Amino acid sequence: MRTNTKGELRTVGFELEYSGLTLTKSAAIILKALGGHIDVINPYHFKIRDTAYGTFTLVLDFQFLVESGLEQWLHTIGLDQALEKDTVKAIKRFIADLSETVVPYEISTSPLPLDRIDVIETVKEELRRHGAMGTKADPLYAFGFHINPEAARITVDDILKTLRAFFLLYDYLVDRIKPDMTRRLTPYIDPFDKEYTQLVLDSTYNPTMIELIDDYLEYNPTRNRALDLLPLFAWIDVDRVMAQMEGEKISARPTYHYRLPNSRVDEPAWCTCEAWNSWVLVERLANDEETLKELSGRCLEFLDSPFHFFQKDEWISEVRRWAER
Repeated sequence: MRTNTKGELRTVGFELEYSGLTLTKSAAIILKALGGHIDVINPYHFKIRDTAYGTFTLVLDFQFLVESGLEQWLHTIGLDQALEKDTVKAIKRFIADLSETVVPYEISTSPLPLDRIDVIETVKEELRRHGAMGTKADPLYAFGFHINPEAARITVDDILKTLRAFFLLYDYLVDRIKPDMTRRLTPYIDPFDKEYTQLVLDSTYNPTMIELIDDYLEYNPTRNRALDLLPLFAWIDVDRVMAQMEGEKISARPTYHYRLPNSRVDEPAWCTCEAWNSWVLVERLANDEETLKELSGRCLEFLDSPFHFFQKDEWISEVRRWAER
């Protein structure tokens, strides 16, 4: 569905993680390609404002530095008054230098209308040409390419169908995208538990919005899911979500947060459209009610089998027949 409930073209935000370029160099590259002006929030957090595509945010993806969390932490433990400002800066610099070996830089777009999402490919290609590195460049890297598509309809039915479609496609998407092993070993893109998957796929599961959110929080009190629904649920009922997720950084927005794809920014053959098209499959299946119902029943049979782990290839082949029609 191309439009939202207001009849406006839907929007999509993107987050691309990479290494190999400093924030200053990255900002200069984006500025040259897209125009605008640079706003330096701090040495680890830049914004490029007033481009033709909105604001781009560049960060060293380390929370202490991006949100001045170091000072807050020092205050909490009573050292904020004991340390000189230069000492705090030196600690920050040490943390940053250490972090840059494994923590990615991240560039985030503003929500982009569907007819302008090709700009992320322009950004990726400019970064690649100047030496940006993706997740396969080092065994320690676990860099992702996250997609934040605006929900076409914020209803229980639509969210439930999208979640079901993702569950049904998950093994096929993993086989198609092949998330890097380092990323799969980290908790960032953990799959959903079997028990929760079975609950959601059951045709008798007909929750209210509150029940849907509560069930999600009970089974998934974490941001670390391949499809993170916390931003969307926080948009719907922020108090309910934050009561369970106190202290977590959750940006409430009317979008899904699709985290499965790798960042392959340094690979000339990789197009960001590959990752986007994998999400399009989820929406396609969510809107194919007959196939959604049929595959949900088949998937529950598959999950009920004591040998389902050994039958995964068979399940992937079944989903592939639908996906590649």
